[in-house]
Amino acid sequence: MFRWIFNVWARFRPYRTEWVEDLPDDLHKNTVYIIGGRKHPFYAAIVCPRKTCRQVIHLDLSPQVDKRWRIIEHVDGQISLSPSVHVTGLPCRCHYWLRKGRIVWSESPSFFVPEENRHD
Repeated sequence: MFRWIFNVWARFRPYRTEWVEDLPDDLHKNTVYIIGGRKHPFYAAIVCPRKTCRQVIHLDLSPQVDKRWRIIEHVDGQISLSPSVHVTGLPCRCHYWLRKGRIVWSESPSFFVPEENRHD
């Protein structure tokens, strides 16, 4: 029973945002690291949200790059990333959005939604 309650709580817990100058050695799940600080964000790093994966996903935020992600910081301090994160090069293969600090899994095509995350 306790494990079920913890899993439900973890599902709705928002991702924390840490604004850092350098990527820490020990990365935590449920945390988005914005490297370069608030004034000059260079890239974002996030541990893959898939339950069975520990790969680090790097997202380029540099304005000099054509294909880049944008950070939207909301009034409550949560962030959103745009566009979606579509990971095909790692074994975990997943597709999701980060909206107001929460992972929103893509449902199309469904094979990008990890099986273990479908019925949370």
